[in-house]
Amino acid sequence: MRVIPIFILSFICQLAYSQDTLFLDTSWHPSARINAAYFRIEKKENALWARKDYYFTTAQLQMKGTYASLSPETQEGYFEWYYPNGKLKHKGNFTKGKESGQHLWYDENGNLESEENYSNGKLTGIYKEYHPNGQLSAKTTFLDGIQNGWTEYYRPDGTKHSEGAFNDGNRDGEWKYYDETGKILGLDTFKTKYKINEANMFIKLPNDEWRLTTHPDGSQIGYVFKRTAVIDSQGNSIIPAIMVYVDDAKDYKKDVTLYTINKRAPFMTRGVKIDSTLIPMDKGFPLPYKNAFFMKASYTEKGLDHILYMIHIINKNDKGIQIYLDMTNSITDKCEGEFWTTIKSIKEIQ
Repeated sequence: MRVIPIFILSFICQLAYSQDTLFLDTSWHPSARINAAYFRIEKKENALWARKDYYFTTAQLQMKGTYASLSPETQEGYFEWYYPNGKLKHKGNFTKGKESGQHLWYDENGNLESEENYSNGKLTGIYKEYHPNGQLSAKTTFLDGIQNGWTEYYRPDGTKHSEGAFNDGNRDGEWKYYDETGKILGLDTFKTKYKINEANMFIKLPNDEWRLTTHPDGSQIGYVFKRTAVIDSQGNSIIPAIMVYVDDAKDYKKDVTLYTINKRAPFMTRGVKIDSTLIPMDKGFPLPYKNAFFMKASYTEKGLDHILYMIHIINKNDKGIQIYLDMTNSITDKCEGEFWTTIKSIKEIQ
């Protein structure tokens, strides 16, 4: 049973007698006073509804702000949120229910954690994060809620850790890494968007954890992309792969059925089983090509069950395109969505 100090009970009662008071449980659902974790006071001020929420046991202000409408709730104007200890947690403006302008976040000790800028509810413009000691931790920019532009990361002592560009939420181009003295420790290059010139095809990797590891070597037109290893629940280090191969398909005379039968035959001899097949007229076919097969297959290797997506295409220029996306069942929760990001990006360049 909670024991509430007399002066707080008195304060709550005064509020209840003077204005309508709504009691709320830990999930912010209306409740009886005995089950309350918060209580709320609302009143009409000019054209807006002014709301204040309090922590029930201390009567400490939890939030204050104004609404253009309560049903549906539409935030309008300036808002503040507070920690149970009374320190400011977050402040910023809303326009028509969406974040706008600068928003600031603080930790429970009152130190600034981050500076955000919004337009129509989406992060847009400069974004900064800070270490607990007040030193800048990160500085970047966003556009319509997606990280884009030059980015710098710093250590708690103020020295720069790394810098480079983001494009559509992924690291892009050359990145530099520094030691505490400012000396360059290393360079890295990131790329997620590729034009496969031999196939006149565009493909986008799921994110910047993926790298091109094998280029065409003259004897075979093949691109192999591999991901940073994923550790599954059994402790296995799994490296998913996306493979693209291009060959001359003129002899098939646009017969993609014969093409896919021939290209998947070697897989069948290795125990690969085709679980489902889609063609362009099927509902859910994920590719813009009209002469293609999309297959989901499975196989077992070294005691690990795999999922293999197989895509076979003959394009308008009689190029045969084979795309394979391979992972183990144990990491589908992590990587299947990534595979679909790439699958849906595949298109012929006009």
